[in-house]
Amino acid sequence: MPPRYQPHKALAALRPAKPAQQHDDRRGTAYSRGYDRQWDRDRRAHLRRSPLCVCCEANGFIRPASLVDHIVPHRGDKVLFRDPANWQSLCGECHNKIKKVIEALWDAGRVGVAALRLDRKMPEYFDCGG
Repeated sequence: MPPRYQPHKALAALRPAKPAQQHDDRRGTAYSRGYDRQWDRDRRAHLRRSPLCVCCEANGFIRPASLVDHIVPHRGDKVLFRDPANWQSLCGECHNKIKKVIEALWDAGRVGVAALRLDRKMPEYFDCGG
C-alpha cells in the first residue's frame, strides 16, 4: 500500500514553534535550572518545617503549602537559589495568583523587594476585613 498524504503533518513542520515552546527552550530544563534531587530534599525539609502557606496564614486562613517559592527570583544565581532565607512556603493559589502579579510589578520596578514577601496582611487580595 502506498504511503498516505497527511497534510496536517506537512503543515506542522512549516509552522513556527509556539511562543511558550520557544520560552521553554530558552529557559532550559528544570534540572538545568537547579531543580535537582538536592532541591527536592531541601524543598521537602522546608515544607516539613513550614507546612502552612505563609500568605494565607497572615490573612487569617489555614491552607497547606504545596510549594517552596523563592522570595527574590534567583534567575540562575545558584547562591540565591540555595539560600533558605530566600524561601517561603506557599499554596498553589497564592503562588499562581498573588506572587505572579507582585513579581511582574517588581520586574517593572513598581514595587520593592519587600513586596515579594507574602507573609503579611494583603486585603487587596483577601476579603478578610484587614
